[in-house]
Amino acid sequence: MVSGSFGPAQLLLVIILIGAVIVINVFYLLNLQNTLKQVHSSRRLVPPSNVWLMFIPIFSVIYAFILYPKISDSVKAEYQARQLNPDGDFARSLGLTMAALSVAGFLPYIGTLAGLANFVIFIIFWVKMSGYKNHLINNPQSGEGGFSISNSDLLDN
Repeated sequence: MVSGSFGPAQLLLVIILIGAVIVINVFYLLNLQNTLKQVHSSRRLVPPSNVWLMFIPIFSVIYAFILYPKISDSVKAEYQARQLNPDGDFARSLGLTMAALSVAGFLPYIGTLAGLANFVIFIIFWVKMSGYKNHLINNPQSGEGGFSISNSDLLDN
């Protein structure tokens, strides 16, 4: 066997790794989409469906600089509207750092370190966004066209 060629085992491993990366990204983007869905539409700076644009190669590297701050600012506006306790910059700086590390990942020599740092920040950002989503779910909004089903049953009218 010539070195540098893939055997069936190596090809299967590559396919499994690519599949795992896609599944992880789907769950990550679902979390971001569901976080945005908890923000009232008047305070959303980006539609929830736009998170799926992150699947477009190369474009996603640039779009991350736009998307992550808009998600953070949308969540911040929702927290303010619901008069919830603020949480710093709502992971805005983490999102921008993650976007910058994605670009740095293409650079020779530091690309591996940037990729590792990006992975760590990716996990932290994901956890923070999930926390915001859960906090918004547990503290429902009232008014602005919304309604709280905890006050009465809709069918009792």
